[in-house]
Amino acid sequence: MRPYPPLFRLASTAYHRLRGGMRSLNPDTVDALARAFELAQGEDAAAGTGEPFGDYYEFGLFRGYTLFKAYEIAARRGLDATRFYGFDSFEGLPAATGPDAVDGRFFEGQFACSRAEVEQHLASAGMPMARTRLVEGFFEASLTAELKASLPRRKARIVLVDCDYYTSTRTVLHWLGDLVGFGTVLLFDDWDSYDLEPGRGQPRAFEEFLEAHPSLRAEALGPYPRHGASFVLRGRA
Repeated sequence: MRPYPPLFRLASTAYHRLRGGMRSLNPDTVDALARAFELAQGEDAAAGTGEPFGDYYEFGLFRGYTLFKAYEIAARRGLDATRFYGFDSFEGLPAATGPDAVDGRFFEGQFACSRAEVEQHLASAGMPMARTRLVEGFFEASLTAELKASLPRRKARIVLVDCDYYTSTRTVLHWLGDLVGFGTVLLFDDWDSYDLEPGRGQPRAFEEFLEAHPSLRAEALGPYPRHGASFVLRGRA
């Protein structure tokens, strides 16, 4: 992989400051979310069990755009009981360490947006804040057993993991644990951010998650352009 020049950090920071407002870094994410909700709701209808749909989890919010779009998609599909959980440091990325410290493409503070700004974006857009919970902090510190115990024991049905790093993705998947299961749709917005180099990024974290949960297998969904990937969890025969 090529090294990123020293001025990349300055240029990236300036670019995102100039392009303010609630928007997505990956326009294809919304389409991938719409397909995920359609698939999950269709499978529920076919199964005919009448079980609740479950909740939406998003890790890495930036300015809150995709969290709001997930709500819009759910609302159009009549999923009025779905809750929305958003997790972010609101300080940007942590410093890249270990296998994530490669070539300077990611850096400390990148994609920062304050909690107050995200909340303002969501409220102005019409997000139902009574059904929304934002959890602040870097994942290694915020994703605790106490936090999980405070949540309703409802299935995480759609999960968007948008946190770039292998280490952060590994932490997210480990914490989710039994919140996910058969039928959960997992979307990885940064699947090939490291050019699919073996042993790096979100593919490595997901491979380790599946190895730790041998009763699960991943069925690839698609398409998800612009370096993303999505999967539905199935049981092994």
